[in-house]
Amino acid sequence: MDFPWFDIQHIIVASLILLRVSTLIILLPVLGHQLVPVQVKVGFIVLLSLLIFPIVQDQVPTIPINPIVFATIAVQEMLIAGALALFAQLIFTAAQFAGQLMSFQMGMTVANVFDPITRSQQSVLSQMVMTLAMLLWVVVGAHQIFIHALIDSFTLFPINHEWNFSAFLDLTDATGSMFILSLKIAAPIMLLLTFVYIALGLLARAVPQIQVFFVSFPLTVGLGLLTFSLGMPAMIYLMGDSFITLSNQVPLFLRHLAGN
Repeated sequence: MDFPWFDIQHIIVASLILLRVSTLIILLPVLGHQLVPVQVKVGFIVLLSLLIFPIVQDQVPTIPINPIVFATIAVQEMLIAGALALFAQLIFTAAQFAGQLMSFQMGMTVANVFDPITRSQQSVLSQMVMTLAMLLWVVVGAHQIFIHALIDSFTLFPINHEWNFSAFLDLTDATGSMFILSLKIAAPIMLLLTFVYIALGLLARAVPQIQVFFVSFPLTVGLGLLTFSLGMPAMIYLMGDSFITLSNQVPLFLRHLAGN
């Protein structure tokens, strides 16, 4: 009796699909968060892999039954998934970096809390911006964008396809966009407090008797938090637009990687 599900080629293809799917889900923001139970992640990964396998199995050329060849293709699949997840992680990194810039400008760098994701101390504003980014990720449906991109990735860039390394210029551009986004988010507070520090410096020069240090701290913190709250709609727009842009950015990267 013939059991097609136990064909060695099917097992190899299923394993490679599972590697790409699991790597992407684990590295994605929110879906791969440590607070998401492992059972939920595993179930979601297995479900996606089972749904994708019937679509992909006939599109993959015969893979030699060789441990070295399989390991090479497996590493390739994990790198592709990691590159896709990096596009999303860069936006969260931009949000975190913007929070650090705002905290530094406001003089709140000592007000840190423990971040369980990075296992390091992060400023309070960074945590607030990161939480806002996670909420926006769900609201704009960025997780759905990546699930669709994951399914389409097996068509746009099939398993064991040759790489076009010039596509990694897209990642370089995305990294540059990360710094631009972080500066746009932090710009209102940075500009306002720069003028405040200039004014306080002139005041200290004109009236040396004033203790500028004791005046500046509550002033910069108060103005910074006020500007942060007033600028939140613009912040939401910038990050939400960046998440929506991923729907075009990720498939374009896959096409370039495949040489199209």
